[in-house]
Amino acid sequence: MSELADILGRRARLVAEADEQRETLASEIAVCRSVLVVADPGIAWAGWLRARPYLVVAAVTAIAVMQPKLALAWSARLITLWRAGRFLYDAVKPTLSERAPERQTMP
Repeated sequence: MSELADILGRRARLVAEADEQRETLASEIAVCRSVLVVADPGIAWAGWLRARPYLVVAAVTAIAVMQPKLALAWSARLITLWRAGRFLYDAVKPTLSERAPERQTMP
């Protein structure tokens, strides 16, 4: 019977610890809410545009034809942004591969 009491005591302790962790996580996520409110629609728009690359090409072509100076100025900014993004991605990529779970193969 003491084993059952130990198990119930351990369970109660773990449940209390889980509740505390849940509250901590909820308060920490609440801080990020303002960022997520902006980022989520942005990610959705990016996915929508990625599925329709012809719209991006049409918009860029229209801007280049109507206002070439604006297109040239923005193209330099976009190339710089692209290079910075690739640099950061290449810097983070090894870390991401280390965090990926190892896949087990079936014998």
